[in-house]
Amino acid sequence: MFSPRPIIANLVLCALVGSTSAFAFEDTKVLPKGVRNLSIRTVDTRFNQTTDPSGASEPLAHLLYQDLTFAQVVRDDTKLKGAQLRGFMLQNGIQDKDSIGSFSAEITGHLTVIAPIMAFGITSKLTLALATPIYQAQTKTNVGFVPNERAQNLMALLAKPENAQIANGREAAGKLNDAVNRLNNKLANNNFQRLNAWNSSGPGDATLAAKYQYIDNSAMGLASTTGVVMPTGRRKDPDVLNDIPFGEGVWAPFAQIAVDEKLPQQFTVNQYAKYTLPLPGQKSVRTITYDELVEVGSTNARFKEGDKIDAGTSLRYDPSFGLVSGIGYSFLHKYGDVYRGDGVSTDSKKALQRWTDQTAHNAEFMLGYSTVPLYQQGRVPVPFSLRASYVKQLAGRNMPITNLAQFDFDLFF
Repeated sequence: MFSPRPIIANLVLCALVGSTSAFAFEDTKVLPKGVRNLSIRTVDTRFNQTTDPSGASEPLAHLLYQDLTFAQVVRDDTKLKGAQLRGFMLQNGIQDKDSIGSFSAEITGHLTVIAPIMAFGITSKLTLALATPIYQAQTKTNVGFVPNERAQNLMALLAKPENAQIANGREAAGKLNDAVNRLNNKLANNNFQRLNAWNSSGPGDATLAAKYQYIDNSAMGLASTTGVVMPTGRRKDPDVLNDIPFGEGVWAPFAQIAVDEKLPQQFTVNQYAKYTLPLPGQKSVRTITYDELVEVGSTNARFKEGDKIDAGTSLRYDPSFGLVSGIGYSFLHKYGDVYRGDGVSTDSKKALQRWTDQTAHNAEFMLGYSTVPLYQQGRVPVPFSLRASYVKQLAGRNMPITNLAQFDFDLFF
């Protein structure tokens, strides 16, 4: 009844909001020795669309758009009753695999992440930072069932007294009217949570990073950032189909290089590239296959999450009176996950690994104000900055379409 592809794919927001970079708007700057920076980053997104392996957009709930067949309706009947009804259907040209209607559904999600980021200038060239995001997430799921003309014709045939199928007709009609509840009962009987509204909050994966500045002159800047994403967030619950995970559950070291090209009139062009290497781990999974997706057990599986590549470029304008603005582009690619070990069958491994590679192309816009230039001139008492950014997903594969609004407040002391 369900595709092996999860209803809500991993949002891959853990690394985005937990990192010390502002999406495409990276730079090579570090804090002066002894200076501290408290940044409060808020990211908000709403979504009801996703992209398929070809990059085409589709409703997030499209996996629930499933046909209900005659065979599924009579599956729970006694052997004798099921045979009698099936024989009657065949006499009237109705096959087991024929559809009698379709499930329809809508899934909407809302995710807000607040990430305090504390940074400290260890030396004039080295800054250490720690990000500890807090997640608030909810999804709403509405499922319906619409009988088709074939079902209506069957109900009419069963209702005719001369066919002696009135009792079976009433029972079949009851099953059609109760199709959504029967679906939820089947999920519950197999220890899945029913398809209802879901919400949760809690910490996400924390990030510890060190940024070192190699070059800073009037023409360019060069810096590297190394660190590790720590598994402090809640993993995806395999028993909740519309769950949003707050973390990946594995340690993930990363390294990044950034280059600033300083142009006339206080414009700056930046390019950066980042590679994240998640370490192998274990997690609880459902042993789904392509043929069976609900009536399956659970096991603790060894897995290797796919490596991630982030890259981007931006053009910033930072005049001395405090305006902060920019436009940028960012790219994300995640390689597919790999499952290992004897606890998961080959068929289950293939189903779990399918469609776990992800790609996204984003356009980004930023506008803000900073008192840092004026503070350096002795004209204001407190250095701080406020920035608002918007990330528009241009294209993607196997990714929910999550246009992001981001707000940053930075205080230096």
